[in-house]
Amino acid sequence: MMPETPDERKEITYKVLCASCGEEALEVKEVYVKIPRFGKMLILSMLCSRCGYRVFDTVALEYSGPSKIEYSVRNARDLSARVIRSTTSTIMIPELGLELRPGPRSEAFITNVEGVLDRFLAIAEQLYRGSEGNAKERAKRALEKIKLAMDGKIQFKIIIEDEAGNSAIVPPEEA
Repeated sequence: MMPETPDERKEITYKVLCASCGEEALEVKEVYVKIPRFGKMLILSMLCSRCGYRVFDTVALEYSGPSKIEYSVRNARDLSARVIRSTTSTIMIPELGLELRPGPRSEAFITNVEGVLDRFLAIAEQLYRGSEGNAKERAKRALEKIKLAMDGKIQFKIIIEDEAGNSAIVPPEEA
């Protein structure tokens, strides 16, 4: 079932009962790929056409062990580095006081550094709208810092720690 060469893909699609609504409307797509630097992977997506329930995950089919990746963002160009985050990883940006830890509903994603900042921005905006007093002020300061970072005006380091070693940061020149 696994691809023999990095360019070869095997894809399987089927429908099952949705864990959320109970209807046989959950389309599962399994894509088996061989990715340079990662090895054999399963990319899994599930979407229920009835209730909208969705799950996306990547599963390494070869264990590479725990990893810690650090990437320095010095200018706006560095914001385009590709970020591959598995469900088992923690993303930290110490200079901005930001941290995304894995949890039971943790999702894998592929984006860029700016996309990671955008996720943090959305959370900070939500906290700002729903807070009062000191909490609202902290959220406001976080919003300001994140926006400055997204504009390339703050240098920072993005760190990914992954127990399973399935995450990566690919610099713009390699992406």
